[in-house]
Amino acid sequence: MSAAKQKVARLGDLFLEQGLLDAQQIEQVGQTQRERKMRFGDAALYLGFLTQSQIDAALGEQFGHSYQLQYSGIAGEKLTFLRQPFSRESEEIRRLRSELLLKFANQDQMSIAVVSAGTGDGKSYMAASLAVALAQAGRRTLLIDADLRQGDLHYLFGFENPDGLSSVLAQRRTLDEVALPLMPNLHFLPAGPLPPNPLELIRLPEIRRLLENHTERFDAFILDTFPASLASDAQMIAHQTGHALLIARKDQTEIDDLRILRESMQIAGVEVLGTVFNHAPHADQKSSLLSRLRSFFRFVRRKG
Repeated sequence: MSAAKQKVARLGDLFLEQGLLDAQQIEQVGQTQRERKMRFGDAALYLGFLTQSQIDAALGEQFGHSYQLQYSGIAGEKLTFLRQPFSRESEEIRRLRSELLLKFANQDQMSIAVVSAGTGDGKSYMAASLAVALAQAGRRTLLIDADLRQGDLHYLFGFENPDGLSSVLAQRRTLDEVALPLMPNLHFLPAGPLPPNPLELIRLPEIRRLLENHTERFDAFILDTFPASLASDAQMIAHQTGHALLIARKDQTEIDDLRILRESMQIAGVEVLGTVFNHAPHADQKSSLLSRLRSFFRFVRRKG
């Protein structure tokens, strides 16, 4: 079967191949679909045979928005953009991606530091989602965990504590040795062992040199950073990327903190591309931050 035919395969066939439905259940779904004039997925959901997440994942595969990571499927359970490709949040992330692609349309590469004033704003989640979105659009993307103080983005992708950015900057490893392939067009560079001197490692021109040395391999660099209100790391990194995307969260980020963050970026000569407003509903406090982010993102300001 050709790739084109695989993308438009019937949902029933996809569920059968995945072992989520058997032939008898597919027949029942088809009958309910005809009787109630429902779509196949809605009928399967009505009968209790499938969950909404399973349906969204199959729709993503059917229309070429594969939700699974090639290297590890763990992120598929935690990133709404992968698990629910047709959700409101996913559409907003794709809208943000389109804005950024237009912004950088006349440039060979985009290098963006994703920054926030404090913790818990969804910054790391946004960096990962944006990197996946760019990769799905055909951009060869390197996602970098540049938080050398508390960097834990590797847990999102199911890794323990691999070598990463700190090892590369300390010249103990090369990027080719430690960059992890996650899916077509997407590689991930973890933070690596947390060093005692993070600011010295990311000083000028270390980050810039790292990116420049790999411009032929990657079209986009997305860098997660340490909260800007707690240290000057984010400002130093953004100065070397030249562009910053600010993350704010409803009912958490103070306007004054966001204004100070923007001013600090501008003082460092950084072009602030815009602010992503992260709106997350209340959830069980016992669940992890990543698992309870059911937010949508809105690109609210763009320069140029």
